[in-house]
Amino acid sequence: MLIKAALQKQPRAALAVAGLVLLVVLVWILGPGAAWVLESIDGVTGLVGKDRAEALDAIRGRALTVTTGLAALVAVYYTARNAETTRRTYEVGQRQLALSEEGHLTDRYTRAIEQLGSSELAVRLGGIYALERIARDSARDHPTVMEVLTAFIRDPPPLATPTRAPVAGGRPGVEQAAHLRGRPRLRADVQAALTVIGRRTVENDAQGRRIDLAEADLAGADLAGARLHGADLAQANLADADLKKADLSGANLWRADLTRADLTGANAATAIFEGAKVTDLTLAGANLLDARFDGVDVL
Repeated sequence: MLIKAALQKQPRAALAVAGLVLLVVLVWILGPGAAWVLESIDGVTGLVGKDRAEALDAIRGRALTVTTGLAALVAVYYTARNAETTRRTYEVGQRQLALSEEGHLTDRYTRAIEQLGSSELAVRLGGIYALERIARDSARDHPTVMEVLTAFIRDPPPLATPTRAPVAGGRPGVEQAAHLRGRPRLRADVQAALTVIGRRTVENDAQGRRIDLAEADLAGADLAGARLHGADLAQANLADADLKKADLSGANLWRADLTRADLTGANAATAIFEGAKVTDLTLAGANLLDARFDGVDVL
């Protein structure tokens, strides 16, 4: 009844009770119980002297062997049970860690998106680089981050109204002067987003999705060495852009403005340049294998 009650409660208590009973039986057999086993179970009677002593020792040896075997089985059971408990604890911990990291990434993503809409340039730049860190930390979120950045590039928020007016005497102010020195400069936040896209881990790109920069105003952009394989740059303004050693293989540059753009050493194999404006386009050392230039506009 005691063992049955223990079994109904929990296996560990049942094993403890069973072990106690086994210990009592073992002690009894090692003592006077050996004679009872010899006569009542083995049915051996009439032994005296040395023969009886050897028979009793054999019974005690069998009892010890059985007890040792049962103890080994119990040890194996508890080892397996503890291993299973450890495994389940580890799995629960990993799931909790994953949920915590996912929640942390979600918070970081939300803050970064809010920063992109700020009127302050420094805040927008912080949001762009925060998104880059998210894309590096989470391969699953990489494609979404790239889509957010390309959307930002295609339709950036309006710049804040300049607070510094042109100086007296008709000379240009600081912001105006920046556009009069050499190549035009792309606004800093759009350039930062382009830089992030250009150096992304392309292996994490979503299969079948292109980097979508169609119709984007990228005049004067620094895209040297950018990874733009298969990108959609149709009708994009790439006038004066620096595309030296960029990977434009398979890119769609249909009707793009490449006036004075520099593709020195770029890989433009199989790229589509149909209808593009290529006046003063530099192609020294570029790979143009199977590139299509039908109907290019050189005027």
